Amino acid sequence: MKPLVSVIMITYGHEKYIEEAIRGVFLQKTNFPLELIISNDKSPDSTDKIVKNIIKSAPENISVNYIYHPENIGMHHNFTSALRTAQGKYIAVCEGDDYWTDENKLKKQIDFLEKNEDFTLTFHNVFIRNGETLRADLDYEKRLSSKNVYTINDLSKGNFIHTLSAVFRNMDIQFPEWYFSSFLGDYPIWMWLSKKGKIKYFPEKMGVYRENVGVWSGKSQEEREFKTMLVLKNLIPDFEKFPDAQRNITRTKNTYIKNSLKHKSFAEVMASPYFPELKFKDRFKLMVRTYFNKKTK
Repeated sequence: MKPLVSVIMITYGHEKYIEEAIRGVFLQKTNFPLELIISNDKSPDSTDKIVKNIIKSAPENISVNYIYHPENIGMHHNFTSALRTAQGKYIAVCEGDDYWTDENKLKKQIDFLEKNEDFTLTFHNVFIRNGETLRADLDYEKRLSSKNVYTINDLSKGNFIHTLSAVFRNMDIQFPEWYFSSFLGDYPIWMWLSKKGKIKYFPEKMGVYRENVGVWSGKSQEEREFKTMLVLKNLIPDFEKFPDAQRNITRTKNTYIKNSLKHKSFAEVMASPYFPELKFKDRFKLMVRTYFNKKTK
């Protein structure tokens, strides 16, 4: 029977976490068939052995497609190759270092999407785990407390969707070449999906995001902002038909440019290829600040 939902789980070097991630999928109580696609990007540890052992105990309603890449192909190629094999009408995502905790998570999100065709994407609140410490993200909850339906214009102001919480319609996405070297893999996908419909938020905490693990770990704030700026710069041309969203992305991109340049020398600012992208008043402020090496108010 064709699955209604395909769960994509990419993994690399997740021997400490992969069992918990898979168990979180196996605990799901559904009245529909689903498939779990585990795509291992040639992990250098014992992830492969652990996965092969755990999937032997998959529930009857879950078919497991385990893919082991003999050569490392990179995170985004790993995800898109798994996505291409997905048979489900809907896609759920849980990377190998995160996990789900609510047995009804998928049913809640799928039931909603089945009844609301004008929505393309759903997400939910999560716990944050740092080592053995589990906490709620109170700032996140406050930020999303005012409503539970969002649009492309909301999302274009900045990402607020945890990857492990996303369930969306399996739609044809044409991934541009720049995506495969992008620092961010999830946000561009959410933005492309939001072109097609609305976004539903569930305030319940139904999974756990591991902090300081994965692509963000070990990166300075400056490096994160600079690489995020490059992603936004590439996204902007895709939203010509959504002028409000395009303006929001441009505004955020320019904020990251200003943040990355404000601590540079005057010569470095003037030589930056991103400096001309700023508005005149912002360029002027940066020039004054760096020339006199003092903070402008």
